[in-house]
Amino acid sequence: MKRPLFLLALIPLALWGIFALPDVLAANPEGPWAWRRPLIILSGLLALWWMSAGMLLATRSPWLEQRFGGLDKLYRLHKNIGIGAGILVFTHWMIEWLPKNLSKAGLITGPRGPRGPRGEPDMWIDLAKDVGEWAGYILLALVVVALVKRIPYRYFRWVHKAFGAVFLAGAFHGLMLMPTTFWQSPLGCLTAVLAAAGVVPALLSLSNRIGRNRQHSAEIVSISQHDGKLLEIVCRPENNWPGHKAGQFLFANFGQRGEGAHPFTIASAWNPQDGTLTLDIKALGDFTAQLPALIEAGQTITLEGPYGAFDFSAKIPVDRTPQVAPLECGNNEHQVWIAGGIGVTPFLAKLGERAANPPPAANTDLFYCTPRDSSFPERLDMLCQQAGVRLHRRLTDRDGPLDPAEIQACLKSGSSVWFCGPAKWGQSLAGKLIGQGLPKSAFHREAFEFR
Repeated sequence: MKRPLFLLALIPLALWGIFALPDVLAANPEGPWAWRRPLIILSGLLALWWMSAGMLLATRSPWLEQRFGGLDKLYRLHKNIGIGAGILVFTHWMIEWLPKNLSKAGLITGPRGPRGPRGEPDMWIDLAKDVGEWAGYILLALVVVALVKRIPYRYFRWVHKAFGAVFLAGAFHGLMLMPTTFWQSPLGCLTAVLAAAGVVPALLSLSNRIGRNRQHSAEIVSISQHDGKLLEIVCRPENNWPGHKAGQFLFANFGQRGEGAHPFTIASAWNPQDGTLTLDIKALGDFTAQLPALIEAGQTITLEGPYGAFDFSAKIPVDRTPQVAPLECGNNEHQVWIAGGIGVTPFLAKLGERAANPPPAANTDLFYCTPRDSSFPERLDMLCQQAGVRLHRRLTDRDGPLDPAEIQACLKSGSSVWFCGPAKWGQSLAGKLIGQGLPKSAFHREAFEFR
């Protein structure tokens, strides 16, 4: 789905412009104070739409995953919507709070004319105001905590779960305070439907039921370490494991209290006769550094998945609006794989798959970049030879960063590029290759960041 954030802003704005703005203009508003209440309502409406959309994306729905090109990309959109919702909530609060308090302090001129009579107090309206105010404070604090990556994952996980409760409070606040005239138009009805749709995943999240129907028990078969910081775990899922495509990932819960499930790319192809899968885990944080001492062979763990669409199988359409003469893409026969460090794991799975059924001729180039020489992954040269893949190793500490021109030299008509590695490197590389004529749709990047 293209430009989802744009549509998520445009649709409620358009509905407000059609069904609410005429009433605002009919009242002949004069001055900023006359626009304050309509803007409070509009910002609150937008915040509710964005919060509801964010909750829907959190369900890990297979339909949504397919629609947005994989769970990694769906979660990236979920993150951006969460940030946008936080900004909208802050704007909503500022429009309501700032002018009023500046006026009380005598820093700006307040509204002219006497205030209208106050109606009879309504317990539910007053409750909705109080709940909304505190939910707004908590939401802003949660957004900040979620974005600070120095905070350990286990704390982020519990903070993230609190968004479900904050959404329920925000939905109650927004629907209770929605103007009566909104309920007489599609604007109010659609807002209520979207909020109700968000309530379901909020309750599922609070009850730990999201993804439960894709969870499977597995036994750890073996554990080995490479170079001190790489842990390789071979496990055997139960018979109901659906299998996976090379390049997909899963969530693994090792039973450590407070940690929950962590995402890891599957580093092996699926062979039903063997029935095992491999996880290669690099010590990048507190939990992964301690993991070798926390698990042992024979232990039962929980796997959830598989997820992701980084599966080397996308058909590449011709880019109709290139800035320079494009490389014509249509059959996806030749592929270029680019891996940085532990980003080699999806390619290991694909190499194993191809090695079992080797192609008639080498049609893939793998650029594997690491700071220094390492024993991981074992048998990489042999696997590439068996799979018909040309291997290009690069030790960046010795040889410097990979030059995009080296990749460009490998590209052919119909080539596609598959990247898994550091996010900033991937963004830079995509920009340079696309600028050199590679269609945007031919560059595939694993967006493996979940916070």
